[in-house]
Amino acid sequence: MRKHPYPQRAVQALPKRYHIQRFVAEQLPHLAPNHQHWLAYLVLALLTLQTLAQSRVSIWLATFTATFPNTWRQRLKRLRQHPWNEPACFRALLRAVLTLLQPNPLWLALDATTLGQRHTVLVLSVVCHATAIPIAWRVLPAQQPGAWRTAWEALLASVRGVVPRTLPVYVLADRGLWAAWLFRAIQRNGWHPLLRVNAQGRFRARWQRQAQPLTAFCPERGTQRAVEGYAFAYGLRCTLVVYWGMRAQEPWYLLTDVPASVVDGAWYGLRSWIEQGFRHLKRGGWGWHRSRVVASERVFLDWLVYALGQLLVVWFGVWGSSSLRLWDVSRRSVGERLLGLCLLLGWLLGLWEWDVGENWGFWEGGELK
Repeated sequence: MRKHPYPQRAVQALPKRYHIQRFVAEQLPHLAPNHQHWLAYLVLALLTLQTLAQSRVSIWLATFTATFPNTWRQRLKRLRQHPWNEPACFRALLRAVLTLLQPNPLWLALDATTLGQRHTVLVLSVVCHATAIPIAWRVLPAQQPGAWRTAWEALLASVRGVVPRTLPVYVLADRGLWAAWLFRAIQRNGWHPLLRVNAQGRFRARWQRQAQPLTAFCPERGTQRAVEGYAFAYGLRCTLVVYWGMRAQEPWYLLTDVPASVVDGAWYGLRSWIEQGFRHLKRGGWGWHRSRVVASERVFLDWLVYALGQLLVVWFGVWGSSSLRLWDVSRRSVGERLLGLCLLLGWLLGLWEWDVGENWGFWEGGELK
């Protein structure tokens, strides 16, 4: 009788040199140990294969752990059906970003992305190092009618109170998401909104009696103008920032609660990094565009693994650029995310050694252990 190529035996912990399981356990301590265990394997598969396609992941993990591919298919099925505590995962991811990357200030971006005609994902991401790390998301059917207000407010509320009050937080969003309730929802978290609006609105400066069109506050190209007052008919007290870059075709009309003497309209340019993050999520990285998952409620697991993998490669890139001096901003030829991915894969494949026991990425007072 022919011997099966995947002998059945108990799955053991990852080899000590990988330490992915320790990373997952430290960043998601609220999960059960078996869920931490399987997530670690999925993160390892994502980093190695650059995809979470079920067949490829099942076959690779079966070879890696000496089990049957169907065993991993069943595990993936159970994990996707598991009722995850989403707010707890979101808070843990945000804490992990604050601990490992220590951003100051913290830049967040709100946006939505789609996968064909199946899924629409509302995403709150940390934008840093020319990419984005998703920390909270809501997956909706692409054809489902209805407003997104409830979903956005729930996402913002799920991470409320995680960021220290001493750390300034700025939330960026494009004009397609503008709404007065979103402006106020961001403020309820103690954060500063910086939202782009259409140029057709009106604004009343603090020293004026009547509102004027937003275009009346447009400055010359290469400059900005910031005016405090009231926006539209909402009675929304805010600061209007009109920023027109030298190479931009049109100015940005931004609303924020940052004082006019402090705000800089160029900050809004960081919002483009969430678009780069979506590119890394799909064709430029993790291959989510090839996903065949149909049920929206089962997509959460994939995004959780994507978030952990993205955080890991960005942290490795930051570590490589600072500790190893492998990256110079004055003559940059490769992004920190790609640098981190190369370093991480080289370490996982044994191409170079690292004393993980002393240097695995947990920060204390701004320094590595």
